[in-house]
Amino acid sequence: MTVSINQELCRACGVCGHVCPRHIPEVVETGGMKATVISSQRSSLCMECGHCAAVCPSCAIEVKCFSGREFDPVQELEMDGDRLLPFMRQRRSVRRYRENPVPREIINRIINAAHCSPTGTGRMTTGVIVIDDRKSLATLSELAYRMYEGLGKSLNNPVARLFIKRRAGEKRLRALQDFVMPGMHWYIRWYKEGKSNEILRDCPALVLFHSPVYEPVGEQNCLLAAFHAIMMAQTMDIGTCFNDLIPPACNRVPEIRKLLGLDDDREVYASITMGYPKYHFRRIVPRDLAEVRYLT
Repeated sequence: MTVSINQELCRACGVCGHVCPRHIPEVVETGGMKATVISSQRSSLCMECGHCAAVCPSCAIEVKCFSGREFDPVQELEMDGDRLLPFMRQRRSVRRYRENPVPREIINRIINAAHCSPTGTGRMTTGVIVIDDRKSLATLSELAYRMYEGLGKSLNNPVARLFIKRRAGEKRLRALQDFVMPGMHWYIRWYKEGKSNEILRDCPALVLFHSPVYEPVGEQNCLLAAFHAIMMAQTMDIGTCFNDLIPPACNRVPEIRKLLGLDDDREVYASITMGYPKYHFRRIVPRDLAEVRYLT
């Protein structure tokens, strides 16, 4: 059984069942005595989120997947909205990096923040691959440029374009034609001329987030983990940038999959370039959502 309850410690307060999204722990009353039990009808639905154990006031619950691991106590934080909002407003995507490598102890601290990201199912299935070796980054770049150069030729062929539309859908096709490939035309040209590498931006480190292909919300989990990583990086003066050009190459180019050691049942859904910023922004770019409204 995924969740077990120590009846000697349990107070039958019912809080665990109330916070459980599927009400797996439940309070029952027999002969005037209350007890918390695990629903036999819903026990298999456990998402392994650990919320029941984390909220229990008497530490009476154990979740099997966390067996042997400590639940640290919640701390009072010196953080409020007046501090957090300016921090978030000042974060910028960094696309130009200094050559200095990022020490792995710093990368590991950034990855620790990704470990804390929420998940849509409760299961921790997101994987991380860090590439901070210059040779491997160069190999990945070369293979990615080949893929996009071939894609550009296919999009110029009416028959091949029809197959791409059927496979990827109208939305993806339009994104490729209207946004990705017009810029990629210049990226390929500058790369061949030896002027710049606009896919990886000459970053000293690349972080990939991957998930099982059949994970219900695998892509969202990867994006949330990557977001936590970029916010942690900001606190350490490490620049980052979401890079949507890399995941398709990781998933579709066999040589890159082999380079990464990516299992057949997994795909990369998010990636961030990382390094010490070459330039520092001095002003905050004004930004607003397209719309905010309340329904009454």
